[in-house]
Amino acid sequence: MKFKRLTAAVAALCIALPAATEALNATGTPAINSDNIVAGDVNVDYVFNLADIVLFQRWLKGDRDLFPAYGEPGPGADVNKDGKYDVFDLVAMRKLLVQCIKNAPEPSYAPQAQNLCAGIERSPGTSGIIMKEGYQNYKEFIDSQLGFTVGLLQNTYSENKGGNDLISPYSIAQALGMTANGAAGSTLEEMEKVLGGGMPIDSLNRYFRGQREMTVNESEDPKWSVNTANSIWTRDNRDRIQVLPGFIQNCVDYYDSECYTAPFDDTTLADVNNWVNCKTNEMIPTILSVIDPNDVMYLVNAVTFQAEWAEPYEKYMISDGKFTAADGTVQKAEMLSSTEDYVSDGNTEGIIKDYSGLRYAFAALLPDKDTSMHSYIESLTAEKLRELLSSRFGENYSQATAVLPKFSYEYENELSEELADMGMPTAFSDDADFSNMSAIAHLNPLSIGYVIHKTFIDLDENGTKAAAATLVAMQDKAMPMKPDKTVVFDRPFVYCIYDTETYVPLFIGVLNSLS
Repeated sequence: MKFKRLTAAVAALCIALPAATEALNATGTPAINSDNIVAGDVNVDYVFNLADIVLFQRWLKGDRDLFPAYGEPGPGADVNKDGKYDVFDLVAMRKLLVQCIKNAPEPSYAPQAQNLCAGIERSPGTSGIIMKEGYQNYKEFIDSQLGFTVGLLQNTYSENKGGNDLISPYSIAQALGMTANGAAGSTLEEMEKVLGGGMPIDSLNRYFRGQREMTVNESEDPKWSVNTANSIWTRDNRDRIQVLPGFIQNCVDYYDSECYTAPFDDTTLADVNNWVNCKTNEMIPTILSVIDPNDVMYLVNAVTFQAEWAEPYEKYMISDGKFTAADGTVQKAEMLSSTEDYVSDGNTEGIIKDYSGLRYAFAALLPDKDTSMHSYIESLTAEKLRELLSSRFGENYSQATAVLPKFSYEYENELSEELADMGMPTAFSDDADFSNMSAIAHLNPLSIGYVIHKTFIDLDENGTKAAAATLVAMQDKAMPMKPDKTVVFDRPFVYCIYDTETYVPLFIGVLNSLS
């Protein structure tokens, strides 16, 4: 890669190198010493990334107020160790960055776009919040996610005409969490309200990372797994978008995001779909059918869940049965019978069945016969859902014979209207503020164009497979500028074909007549 092109990509991509983890000083920050100086670390955050290159370039150009704590760049800026901070150190930083790119592993599906952040470790000090001490300690976040779940279900099902519905609030929240790191002003406030009940994005980042880390199976039980992947795809056109390094750094630090620059042509369409297909274990083969000309960035999440039942169904527990659909039609079904934990409230009966490892469970909730599904979902609240799921081991613990149908289906929805109705309309409007995402957002404003969500589930006697993919498409909605003047060549004129280096015409002429 030529250095000129590398410099042009500084605002759009980040590479993070692991920093040494040394003893902390009184403020919680590692004290600078000869052992923990990171080569290229200009702003003394104990990590080298593209933000350091940007700051160092500005400092070399005369912006001397960038480092108030030290008055000059940190000792890591002396990359070539000649005792001076100069342009030769900048060249050395670029070489260091190129070396990182060369050493970065390529994804298995070999996309045409280059992932410049593949395999690079996250910044130190960006830990996630692991929720292992119970509901009360993390009530604000847990309640916000339950509210987000119920709100999504209510909004996606409100237009449902009796068809199946399946969403992954976890997948949608991960994709929108990344997106919110690029928002500012009222756009960010609305997204924080919808995603976390008003929790600031810095806290949400840590919770989402902790939530994702909790899904990793660290036990010796191989019979369940949850895998999450995030990626960012940016149009390789600096006239339309210049992604800020800080935005990408947050997405790498808190969402383990892969970061691609791509031409947004047919190769990019194939790359995005192949990425989703790979990350969902081929359960969701495609997420995009066409690239909109206004699209300048995709923020994509993919999640898979595969688990066997803690107590699988034996052959004698499987029988033929009937299932009455919402439209009244009676359908043939294979029914699975077992004894499971029973839950209920005023208008619900349900069961909970554990998956292997007991880390995850399946809940089925059946409304009273006199309650329509639309009415039931409209009346559902985050508190009602939590109380139902947590009541399995309450004072009135009991079990029941559960008869479940085997089922498998796919679901797809575009969530712009639903998310706007939930309280974040500004992100989809011309008033959207994503100035923390692009360096030229003030000249070429960004907004969310659409949010595609696809899911898949397959439940049978052995267990459950499920997958989800969410794509947030950022658009610039760039409209050609209307010229101030109009020139109509409806009379004789002179024309020429000339050399743009010398301005010497190769051809010159006059058009006096068209016949």
